[in-house]
Amino acid sequence: MVRTPKNVIGFILKGYPRLSETFIVNEIFLLEKLGYKLHIFALRNPGEAKVHETVSRVQAEVTYVPDYFWRFLFAFLSANIRLCARRPRLYLPAFRFAALRSLRRRSSSTIKRFTQAVYLVENCLTDTGVSHFHAHFSHGPTTVAFFAAWLLDSSYSFSAHAKDIYLQENVFLRQKIERAKFVVTCTEFNRRHLLKVAGDQAPIFRSYHGIDVQRFSPPHSQQQKTSCPVILSIGRFIPKKGFPVLLQALDLLTRQGIQFHAKLIGGGPLHGELSKLTLELGLQDRVELLPQMTQSELMSYYRQADMFVLACEVQKNGDRDGIPNVLVEAMAIGLPVISTAISGIPELIEHGVSGCLVTEKDPDALAARIRVLLHQPQMAERFGKAGRARIEASFDSKKNVKRIGELLSDALVGRRLENNGSQKSSVMQPAIMT
Repeated sequence: MVRTPKNVIGFILKGYPRLSETFIVNEIFLLEKLGYKLHIFALRNPGEAKVHETVSRVQAEVTYVPDYFWRFLFAFLSANIRLCARRPRLYLPAFRFAALRSLRRRSSSTIKRFTQAVYLVENCLTDTGVSHFHAHFSHGPTTVAFFAAWLLDSSYSFSAHAKDIYLQENVFLRQKIERAKFVVTCTEFNRRHLLKVAGDQAPIFRSYHGIDVQRFSPPHSQQQKTSCPVILSIGRFIPKKGFPVLLQALDLLTRQGIQFHAKLIGGGPLHGELSKLTLELGLQDRVELLPQMTQSELMSYYRQADMFVLACEVQKNGDRDGIPNVLVEAMAIGLPVISTAISGIPELIEHGVSGCLVTEKDPDALAARIRVLLHQPQMAERFGKAGRARIEASFDSKKNVKRIGELLSDALVGRRLENNGSQKSSVMQPAIMT
């Protein structure tokens, strides 16, 4: 006889595994090392050719919930009919909420997520022992957790990150927060925004993503660098990463006669546009556009680089980064970093101490800071050492995930945490230099 595990946490994810979401698989792995039992419910299998090696070390079983409504119409309808018959008291008000919201918004999104939650509850939970759900990203996955917990008269919590916060309607986001046992977000900037949405006493906690500080560490001996400085930038080729601005800054440096070689790693929808801009600016001999890579593959690029630059920006629709993990990784390696003073980035980089911050969408300011670091290696070295110290102090993933585990433990025993405003923050002032 197989015993059903108890107090299992159901992790609801938009897709699993995803190369761009290293922080999620690392969190799952570290929670398991701390003794938590997890079951992953993914709304999609990305089917990516590459995955991080940590995925193979995760023990949690993975169940995929169908994401294509019409293809699985019969299965969805069947699950809804059965659950309505079994639990009408819970099903009918949840269905009414989802249907009315979809009608008001003139969007099928809410009713689709409700249907996925019904499928999960009716078809995916047998013998799993799941007693609490935790979702990553406050839009689709948390909507599924919201309804699944409602239909089961159970509990859920969620982690909020970047565009899922700022591109979402505040009314529904507030309702999700009100029903959750707790909410975790990855920057103090996000936490303050969510408190404005939900009220000062909402149980919202900041936990930086963090990294393995032993794995990402400065080399024991000085790497042999090329005579031509290497500028590294990593991120998906999408608008909020600001790669066109970086290319314009590199063009300015070229016109000033400054020697460098730049490696831009990430791949993504803007690859064609960036390739065209590289050719138009005559940078094809200085700039390499490289595809998305695993953390192991990236390590050699970090160690060959002389500095790390990421020109993040806020889009017109509000989309933005929180604190990009690649900045944390670069600082842990000991690289001097340059980025922009948006969102949570000033919480990571203290301008003039552990790196440089410039105004967003400003190629002139970005080029000026790159030039300074190229011409002042002692300053670059000082920033690198201070950056490493900053990561060790606040971005150790083991310490930060342990805090998330404590929150989950409280949720498993039915406690809804209170935000008493006592959480301390070591937020840097967003000073910038142009």
